[in-house]
Amino acid sequence: MTSFARFTVRAGLGALLSAALALPALAQDTPAPVETQRLTPAAGRADSFFGSVSAAEMSSLSYQARGCIVEISDDAKRERVVEAGEVLVRLDDQRVRLALLTAEARLLELSAALDERRLSLDAARADERRRQAELDLSTQEFERSNAMLSRGLINESAMDAVEKSYLNAVFASERATEAIASAEAAVRRAEIALEIGTLDSRSAQIDLEKLVLAAPFDGILVGFEANVGDCVQEGELAARVYVPDQKSVDVYLQISRLTQPETSGLAIGSAVQVYRVNRQTCGGTITRIDTEADLENQLVQVTVDVDEPCAEQLFLNESVEIEVMQDEAAAAYILPAAALVGGATVFLVDETAQTLSATPVEVVHQTARDVTVLIAGARGRLVVTNPTAEMADGMPVTLGPAG
Repeated sequence: MTSFARFTVRAGLGALLSAALALPALAQDTPAPVETQRLTPAAGRADSFFGSVSAAEMSSLSYQARGCIVEISDDAKRERVVEAGEVLVRLDDQRVRLALLTAEARLLELSAALDERRLSLDAARADERRRQAELDLSTQEFERSNAMLSRGLINESAMDAVEKSYLNAVFASERATEAIASAEAAVRRAEIALEIGTLDSRSAQIDLEKLVLAAPFDGILVGFEANVGDCVQEGELAARVYVPDQKSVDVYLQISRLTQPETSGLAIGSAVQVYRVNRQTCGGTITRIDTEADLENQLVQVTVDVDEPCAEQLFLNESVEIEVMQDEAAAAYILPAAALVGGATVFLVDETAQTLSATPVEVVHQTARDVTVLIAGARGRLVVTNPTAEMADGMPVTLGPAG
């Protein structure tokens, strides 16, 4: 082959290779036709969760003393309904009642002793007043006799007798004052003894009251299985009681459901619907979202308080469905399942540049036909509903009819 022929073949092969390499670039620059949907928030969408009914406040009733049961309330044990103050269990109280009677008798004795000490104090004060009157007379006599002695009207012997009488009156008055102080101290001791006796009597009364187990409020009994003749220990659980119209439902949710409560309706104070198996509907309110997640499953406990008019009809541990309505302003959108790429991405369309924008989303609900996702700041934009494996961020597209 001549040199000219070889040159011609090489030139032809080079042109074919250049054309082949240019084909992908031409294909990439060619706008791809896409089907789209205008994003409109999924207003009124409901999420459903399942939980069990429990008492909002369950109070434990424990025995406050040890002893043997001598009486129980048959009505409470049979009907499980109690009223505030109703006696449920009475323990043997013979020893405690005897101790109470002894304390009350001792209290009467101490009260009588106090009265006696007060009479002694009154007598001491009366005697002190008499001694003071005698001292006043003796003082006047002493002063008068002293003046007469200075004038020579009486002799020394008469003055000595007056002085002796005066000193006796002074000493008697001082002894009367000391007797008052002693009587007052005796009264204080008697008052203290009476106070101690009162406390002993009150303590015995409390011990007697501890032998009676009564309902703290109107409610429903749970686990009340006491029998006459059973002997119990202090602190042992007798039953539990709860208010029938105060019930709640506990559900456990993934943390991802709670990271954006304003978009999912899962926030404290949000209204929910509670559905029973018979499809009876009750209203409810989210009152508590736990601050600690389960370590193994990463679930967070959410508590819903059921409205009182309906709560009384629910059974404890009954399984119910909780329906949470999504906020109308939430950034949640329902898309065809095919619109989701890679499990967490969709393609939005820049309508000005006619290009694709790969956007990460959070999936909150998915079925075989559609998927509900959260997309921040995407209201009103177009989303591709038929993405292909060749699509990429920034790729030019041709818009088809929007759904």
